[in-house]
Amino acid sequence: MSILKNIRCKIGRFNLRKRLKTLNRKVKTHNFETAQSAGILFSPANEESFNTVKNFLSFLSEKDMKVIALGYYPGKKIPENYLMRKGINFYCKTDLNWYYKPKNELIDQFIKQDFDILFDLNLEDYFTTKYVGSLSKAAFKVGKSRENAYHDLVIDIDKNNSVDYLTEQIKHYLNLIKN
Repeated sequence: MSILKNIRCKIGRFNLRKRLKTLNRKVKTHNFETAQSAGILFSPANEESFNTVKNFLSFLSEKDMKVIALGYYPGKKIPENYLMRKGINFYCKTDLNWYYKPKNELIDQFIKQDFDILFDLNLEDYFTTKYVGSLSKAAFKVGKSRENAYHDLVIDIDKNNSVDYLTEQIKHYLNLIKN
């Protein structure tokens, strides 16, 4: 990592820690029956993982949840095949400031949304998605086990690191939760 990139990351982490101190969030455990709204945060590695996210979004919609998905594409331009999907919004590198903080009104709305559950389907450890997920006001946050995870329910998928396996495990464990 270059010195400049390292400095930018440190400034971003400092800014995130500062904002987290003012975060007011009420944690409440939800399952598929109690949740009425959900947010999905993801970064598609390929077309297969994007299809898995779309299928998971459909699964949640069938459970009568209001679902909004936000995807981060790590390039400068979002591919055409990811665009124009109902309920799925994207942002990319051009939507980040100097220290990798998202600077888009759509992202601010996603962060401020009071979701019952936030599903973090990211396999990669991008600072920008961590920023959005950490600051989200969601009552219950679910995601992959990783260093410095901000999730309320952490799922270990080291034996099969795929979005498909992660969504299977999320379905399994949320079905076990009884409120």
